Amino acid sequence: MIKIFYSGTYKVRHEMINKDNVFEMLKDDLRSKIVGNVKDTVYGSDGVIIKKNKNVMYVGGFYYEKQNKNKSVCENVVYEELKQIDNCDMVIVNLTKYSAIASVTELIYAAFKKKKIIIFCDPKVTSYKIEGEYWFPILTCKELNKNIEVKFIEDEEEIINYINNLKEDTI
Repeated sequence: MIKIFYSGTYKVRHEMINKDNVFEMLKDDLRSKIVGNVKDTVYGSDGVIIKKNKNVMYVGGFYYEKQNKNKSVCENVVYEELKQIDNCDMVIVNLTKYSAIASVTELIYAAFKKKKIIIFCDPKVTSYKIEGEYWFPILTCKELNKNIEVKFIEDEEEIINYINNLKEDTI
């Protein structure tokens, strides 16, 4: 069983989401498409086996992480997501959109932890040129961890297809 942590921006801005509309707002989010339903990606859990690949368990991130009473909401998100990265076999990082600050931070943490990392980039957003987005954290992480692959894609469906075709020997 491959345990994956997915990192990427949400399609909907956080201020647009509340507990009453969360399922509707996140039904088209890539996490929901990866897992096969929105319900299993909204509230933190110990993981869920994805519908289209029984070899893969989604272990995070979640929209609402499990809440620790001794931490603020923001501290708790960081604590829970770093713990999920610690407990996964592979980190999937979606850098196809701009301003993925949390994803870059999760990428760097995973690189320090020597996790297997697959980074998906849009060639219109990321290039290995000074004016391109994400080149600096990607190259830095590749210096820290040799177990990183960068894939340039045209469509996020390629991320879903990649995960749906993962096999145990990928790690």
